[in-house]
Amino acid sequence: MIEIYPYNESIPANCPRCGAESKDIGELFFQGTHVLSEQNCRDCGLDFYATLPIGHAALFPVAFSRNGNHFRYNREEGSWMVRPLIESFQNESDAQAEIKLLQPNPGGDLILVNCLDSCFGHVFTKLWNVYLLKKQFPSKTLAVLVPARCRWLITDGEVEIWSVDLPLEEMGKCMLGLDAWVKEQFRRFASVALSEVPVHPPLEGLDFEEILRARPFALEDFDHQPLQVTFIWRSDRFWLNSRLLDFLHKASIKFGFQDPVRRLFCYRQASLLGQLARKLRKSLPEARLVVTGLGKEGRLHWRCQDERVEAIDEAVERTWNEIYRHSQLVLGVHGSHMLIPTALSAGFVEILPRHKVPHLTEDIGRHHRGRMGHFLGRFVDEFSSPDLVARHVVSMVKGFGRVYKGLDEEIPKSEKILGVES
Repeated sequence: MIEIYPYNESIPANCPRCGAESKDIGELFFQGTHVLSEQNCRDCGLDFYATLPIGHAALFPVAFSRNGNHFRYNREEGSWMVRPLIESFQNESDAQAEIKLLQPNPGGDLILVNCLDSCFGHVFTKLWNVYLLKKQFPSKTLAVLVPARCRWLITDGEVEIWSVDLPLEEMGKCMLGLDAWVKEQFRRFASVALSEVPVHPPLEGLDFEEILRARPFALEDFDHQPLQVTFIWRSDRFWLNSRLLDFLHKASIKFGFQDPVRRLFCYRQASLLGQLARKLRKSLPEARLVVTGLGKEGRLHWRCQDERVEAIDEAVERTWNEIYRHSQLVLGVHGSHMLIPTALSAGFVEILPRHKVPHLTEDIGRHHRGRMGHFLGRFVDEFSSPDLVARHVVSMVKGFGRVYKGLDEEIPKSEKILGVES
């Protein structure tokens, strides 16, 4: 926790121009995704900002001058996060957001969790900290800064919601009026501590039924419920199984011509799904095949249930959650869109692009224990064929009973007594 009201801490940072260690001047600035301390270098006199160690900034700290001409950060790993932050100051393109206070509390000592982010997956995993902190500090008041689109994920009526109504893709910008609005809220509390918002919090203390208001698939029902396999579609990240098309896709991103070739990639992905559907029908004729996701380009195999949409809202999310929680398996390309499906389904097959290997499991919602975790959680290469993906699905469905039967023998008796096997 970082005590920010009253703000008495002095967080050191290295000057982005001369490298000397500096101390902040006692002011914070709520940019949006990031909370910044205002700094002044005693050696060269540069005024600059430094990120507070919360969220991804705890992993990739940044210091930069107010005009953006001088900066210091991990260029090898942190560029994806830093560029939008610095550009939000250089371009002076403040975002006008409507900020609302929902479920207000009477006061006391506040813990603030900043979940603002331009990536849904980052918002979702940051929100897990709200539920963990509520259990850890039951006497404290909790407030969460959250995109308005994601506030449905706060199901606890005692948590204050500071809702910021702005499209996710604009969440990286400086938000006009946010800093003053947040600091005005502090006046209602005796003290305010800022959560460090670990981006990879432990899963063991989470109850996804509480968070999503949907009961995850119970493993004991795997062989008793109608068989359903669900593919999560994206129109900007594809299963292509072609080195040539993969090269074209990367080139389109680098040189900015994604739109003209998107239809080709969607057609290819839909074709691979059709091949997968035909192979699954041969081995698992009873299976229902469902496709969810954003974007309806690409004609699907006629025996697939198409639940794709052009726009997402809470009603769509709730409908999809019902599909995921009745799915023995979900399939999809690595990404934040896999978090909720894997949190609710029994198992998954994830198609993993090679450049995403360092991020393995970051988009997986829940993990089963021991051998079952390996059995029901599969990762395949981005160039995997429909035949290979089908082999994984068929082996998981047909082999589940054998593995599940031996699961009791795998869990130590002492853990059974403590109820850890859940």
